[in-house]
Amino acid sequence: MEKFIVVCALVLGFASFAQAEGNGPCAKDRETLCAGIEPGGGAIAKCMKENKEKLSAECKAHVEAMKGQHKEVKEACHDDVEKFCADVKPGKGRIMKCMKEHKEELSAACKEEVASAKEMRKKARKGN
Repeated sequence: MEKFIVVCALVLGFASFAQAEGNGPCAKDRETLCAGIEPGGGAIAKCMKENKEKLSAECKAHVEAMKGQHKEVKEACHDDVEKFCADVKPGKGRIMKCMKEHKEELSAACKEEVASAKEMRKKARKGN
């Protein structure tokens, strides 16, 4: 189960609100709360999480929406993670890489939820 949480975090960009680019609902929070934090290794996501009480209402709403999306991906892709990546050690993107290597073999439900999550992130980056 821990492996699956890692996959969801990667698929959804755990803190997609911590993206280094775009004008999403958390862009101003990121600039204000995490100014000077170098992107990479989850540093910005960590900063945002540490400052979660200070996030704007818009950003908090986005975070909650991403949590809901995470749950849907988790449910849809659990069997795929177990089937294709059960022997993969979590961390450093290894499970995500495994899932990408098997993207053509994933269940229809998993593919659909991953696509939906990607679309949600894309819209958030554009500030829609």
